[in-house]
Amino acid sequence: MPIYVTYAVQLLLIIHVLKTGRNLYWILILLFLPIIGGVAYLVVEVLPELAGGVRGQRAMRGMKQLVDPGGDVRACERAWEQSPNAENGRRYAQALISADQPDEALHILDRTRSGFFENDPTLLLLEAQVRFLKKEWDKSLELIERLREENPDFHSADGHLLHARALEASGRLEEAIDEYREVTGYFPGAEARYRLAAALKVQGHTEDAKEEFEHILRDAQLGPAHFRSSQKRWIRASKDALKSMA
Repeated sequence: MPIYVTYAVQLLLIIHVLKTGRNLYWILILLFLPIIGGVAYLVVEVLPELAGGVRGQRAMRGMKQLVDPGGDVRACERAWEQSPNAENGRRYAQALISADQPDEALHILDRTRSGFFENDPTLLLLEAQVRFLKKEWDKSLELIERLREENPDFHSADGHLLHARALEASGRLEEAIDEYREVTGYFPGAEARYRLAAALKVQGHTEDAKEEFEHILRDAQLGPAHFRSSQKRWIRASKDALKSMA
């Protein structure tokens, strides 16, 4: 590519940064890394506006995190500071959880879960998740039970799985197995079934555990390639578990 073309593209992208109000760090990236920086800017900032879809958005988030670690947290923090409402609080807390900052997430949730939103199901579930990450099993279970009591029509596969995991972590294994059995009926992916099989194995129900691990591998064999790709962690773990039981 002729150098003048590179300079022209570089200039256009810098103008785009200024006109659209993007973070000014992009100008430094574009100046010092004109080609790589230009590609990164297009992928992270421009393409998401032009393309939708869950897989595309997930890929964009991954690329954005690689190029700008902490960018999501900063963006959510700015939105929260400008308008500290429940939705911005939820987004900010979720970003902090993803960034492995549970204490900061709890602080935001404490401020968000007040008044009308004290028993908001999504906020209760987020706090239960944080408590689980902090190994506060009983507090996590308490929040999930409160969520169910205050919001009987609210359903969440992730929340159901979290409940089962908190029960298991707190030593209530038989109750956890019952919950795992329920959630495997509708949880997307193989994680819930794997955790059921692992709990059965720990409890000494070897044949039942083996059957569940084999179920995961059959589903993987019969499923499409994207399923095997997205569930490779649980597929691999199931194979290892079966080998250890042979």
